[in-house]
Amino acid sequence: MNAANSMSLGSHAEHIIFFILIQIVIILTFSKIVSFLARKLLWQTNVAGEILAGILLGPSFLASLFPDVFSIIFISDTSIAFIGLSQIGLIFLMFQIGMEFDFSRQLKGKGSTFILISAAGIIFPFVIGLFTANYFWQLLPAPKPNLLGFKLFFSVAMSITAIPILGRIFMELNYSETRTAAIIISAAAIDDVIGWLLLGTITALVTSSFNGLIVMQSISLLILFSIVVFFIGSRLLSPYIKKTLKNAQYINSIIIFYIVLGLLMSAIVTSYLGVYAIIGGFIFGLSLHKNRDFVHAWNATIGRFVNIFFLPLFFAYTGLKTNISLLSDPSDIMLCITICLLAFVGKFGGTYLVSRFVGETHKNSLIIGFSMNTRALMELIVLNVGYDLGLLPQKIFTMLVIMAVASTFMITPILKVLLRNKDNSPQAAQTILPH
Repeated sequence: MNAANSMSLGSHAEHIIFFILIQIVIILTFSKIVSFLARKLLWQTNVAGEILAGILLGPSFLASLFPDVFSIIFISDTSIAFIGLSQIGLIFLMFQIGMEFDFSRQLKGKGSTFILISAAGIIFPFVIGLFTANYFWQLLPAPKPNLLGFKLFFSVAMSITAIPILGRIFMELNYSETRTAAIIISAAAIDDVIGWLLLGTITALVTSSFNGLIVMQSISLLILFSIVVFFIGSRLLSPYIKKTLKNAQYINSIIIFYIVLGLLMSAIVTSYLGVYAIIGGFIFGLSLHKNRDFVHAWNATIGRFVNIFFLPLFFAYTGLKTNISLLSDPSDIMLCITICLLAFVGKFGGTYLVSRFVGETHKNSLIIGFSMNTRALMELIVLNVGYDLGLLPQKIFTMLVIMAVASTFMITPILKVLLRNKDNSPQAAQTILPH
């Protein structure tokens, strides 16, 4: 009997592994094809194409057009394993995002300009989100999510800017070394840090059932934990990594062990504190951001594997929860368009007006306003947290995903038009960017 059970368990495990491997192969291959086509035909970055591929593989298209194929590929038996794999990948992605914040360069010599633009990029859309969320909440079918939690997550979703995508877009357009790009990246960096702090705080509120005492305890412990992580990362781990890299010239197995161990332990602690494991990954990455040699070495090796393997899995995971067919009613389509317009107006209006106020030209202000609307990966992370907490029902979640994709897809073509008459050569860039 035991032998029979063992054989049954073994065959079931092999069955799950078989389909997970098929899912991964299909996701990675399809993502590469779509990102290539998006790059060649639509002037998009690889990440924008991968986001689109994730949505196409979900209920919105594959399940609607080929339901039998979808049910064979994404069988229910593999759902937990697939979710776990994508979430582990997301922790690594958040670690890399944290490391990308080069504050010494991003914030140097920009005066108060980037601070004011950053404030406008958060405050304007957040306030618009707070004032309009109640209307969208009233339209939700029962059972409705908690009103305060919904309003807070909706507002944060309106406020996010994706700095990693912006950096890639500027590099591809030969614009990354200009003064305006530096201001945008600096403002987006501050927006993202504030956004993750808001996400952690709101998550703590929701998981504590809005118990003020528990929230204060969680936030206090999170601050204390962050201080400990920064001490370990910057004072102990970073010098060791720097010394090892100097001797070995590459990231060896010992460095990888310490990084993975520290990353997972950090994620475990923040998960235990009720602010989600991904925040732990972000904090651990921030603690190492000053060690630029390590950041470059990581991005050139392990970071590439994370981006190639885990990033498409996360986008597919998001796509499986996105169902555009739910928006079949004209009123739903109008609501989706309204959300897209509100998100755009909040970001663009606030950052454009403040840019003009601090003395930027009309064209530079347009570039800043449009660029700050790039949401992409950051937005999808926030939306997934809200969905998993039960605060963003699938229909609203789908509308916000469409908003994130639309805002990301419009940026590169618009910037190409705006930058057409600008001199973006490295020589020109060096003369206008303070170092």
